[in-house]
Amino acid sequence: MIGWLYQKIFIAIVYDGSAYDVRVVTQKQKKLINKQSKHYEGDSALNDTLSFVRKQTEESPLHYVALLNPSPHQGALAECFSRENNYLLNGSKTVCRNNKWTLYTSERKLEELQKEFAPVGLDFIFSPFSIIERFFADKITGGLALYALALKDSFSIGFFEEGKLEFAHHYPMHQNSVSMIVEEGGNPAGFSLGVEEEEERDKGISLDDIESLDDLDIIDELDDLSDIEDLDALEEIVEFSDDAPTSIEKHASAPHADEVKGELDRFNDDYARFELIEKTLSDFYAGEQCKNRFVETVYIADAYGSGTDLKRYLEEELFLNVLIRRIDIVDEVISLTIDEEEGL
Repeated sequence: MIGWLYQKIFIAIVYDGSAYDVRVVTQKQKKLINKQSKHYEGDSALNDTLSFVRKQTEESPLHYVALLNPSPHQGALAECFSRENNYLLNGSKTVCRNNKWTLYTSERKLEELQKEFAPVGLDFIFSPFSIIERFFADKITGGLALYALALKDSFSIGFFEEGKLEFAHHYPMHQNSVSMIVEEGGNPAGFSLGVEEEEERDKGISLDDIESLDDLDIIDELDDLSDIEDLDALEEIVEFSDDAPTSIEKHASAPHADEVKGELDRFNDDYARFELIEKTLSDFYAGEQCKNRFVETVYIADAYGSGTDLKRYLEEELFLNVLIRRIDIVDEVISLTIDEEEGL
């Protein structure tokens, strides 16, 4: 009854690329009343986000705040873990999805997020793999294929066949530390949990001990510049030719530094994601879960705005069929929130 009296406010928060994107959707009796978006970055980004969200929640007692899990210490496994074998994911919070597969994340990181957003309260914290499942709902019920979600700060890869998760890994991006490739563990499920054991295997796996990933930025070899001829040695320099562009024209035609940097970042990230897909495919084929199956198709949800080079790499180097869909990641979190609220 209360739903007929008050508006419902759905709020999605996505932290990616050192910035917060917030979207607010207001409904009454399932009809859209209002929709607004905010983008915050810089030192005050979190406080600005919390302040804005708090004002929105004051508009109605029926409000739901959802966050896309930004933790690097998370992933998914291709079976539901019972209490008896949950020791394999020691130090983690697990959720069984559709009685088929498991989402997991570091319990400590989850507590940190709850404290960080305590001023507004979090009703839902969604996994990137839940986004993949919903966004490609029209595809995952088919044959075996690789699905990925590309954000600025992370890259999530999952293999689905007939709606069931077969293999998955979540990779943070742009981290300048130890190893890029996490060694495979010997867990009974046959999957890499993306974790390192510091103690004996029978003591379980702590997600807080996951090793960080290397920065995969490409360092191109520079040509030797010593052979460039001295420009002063040129015989003729036309300083005032009528055909010469003016300084304004030169500035307008020359690429700006930030544009060039953006293009280089996208190129580097595309190549890094190509390597991650290549590595994950190798892990899948080497494991027991492969069962002599081969992946021919890759579906990528691109929230970053790149993808052209990545598609070319995958098609030319790995001979895969590639489909890239642009995704509004904040809208997808909103949609998941609405779905979850309806199921309450």
